[in-house]
Amino acid sequence: MEGRVSGPPTVARAVAWGVSAFRDAGLDVHTEKYADRIGGPEDMENVVAEIRGREKPDEWVLVAAHLTLGRAAPGWPDSSCDDVALIEAARDISRTGIRPRLSIRFVLFTGNDRGMPGSWAYVRAHRGELDRARAAISFHSRCSRVTGYSLNGRHDIESGLREAMKPVESLGAGHYDFGAPLETDNFDFLVEGVPTLTAIQVQTSPLLDPPATSGTPEKIDIADLKHNTAIVAVTAFGIAERTAPIGPRQTRAEIEALLKASGLAGQMKINGLWPLWESGERGRLP
Repeated sequence: MEGRVSGPPTVARAVAWGVSAFRDAGLDVHTEKYADRIGGPEDMENVVAEIRGREKPDEWVLVAAHLTLGRAAPGWPDSSCDDVALIEAARDISRTGIRPRLSIRFVLFTGNDRGMPGSWAYVRAHRGELDRARAAISFHSRCSRVTGYSLNGRHDIESGLREAMKPVESLGAGHYDFGAPLETDNFDFLVEGVPTLTAIQVQTSPLLDPPATSGTPEKIDIADLKHNTAIVAVTAFGIAERTAPIGPRQTRAEIEALLKASGLAGQMKINGLWPLWESGERGRLP
């Protein structure tokens, strides 16, 4: 990263923090600039770090969180815990000195998390590489203890994921659901056919504890943060170490069938995204 960080001051500070944190964790890190098609005229930047694979470095697993740009409003959860857990997972893997078979890319996406411009920009920039993407893992815990993953309608990836996560079976994070929520940074990977996982607090009883109301230090449960760090590190390493993918990249026809079966197509129409899918501007091309 050279020169001034792009974007408004709050974004620039957050990006600079992300770059510094990844460097402190011992990873090579850079930023990728993009034009924000949703939030305004200013250029923005995603933060990208990588652990290169030992055998097939051009094949990769992506692990992402949405970069918190400032203190959340009172009573409103933020994603700062996810940013920290992702960086600490990268640090833990790096410190082992053991490189996985494939590369692991750690990305902090910027931009409004509702429009997901950062992840959309990343997918556009790396469209030519998506056949080599084994999985995209998105952190969306909102400072709660991760108990599993949303598999975003992909029943076919469950078996491979369970195998990759065997080392952390005792942590109780093997609860899966198959819904496909719209407002997470996994969306653009999903509509490109890449197997996507969203690390979440899966409801396992009628009464589910609410998420933490703030990412401020006094509100963070350190035990939960360590738990989440272990979950994401093992999941990413386990998938990157496999000789076979947890699932294939879907064709456009398969993606459209998933969108309709999961109800995501309806959400896309309500939010004005369906025309972008139909035109090929957003999602896998025919």
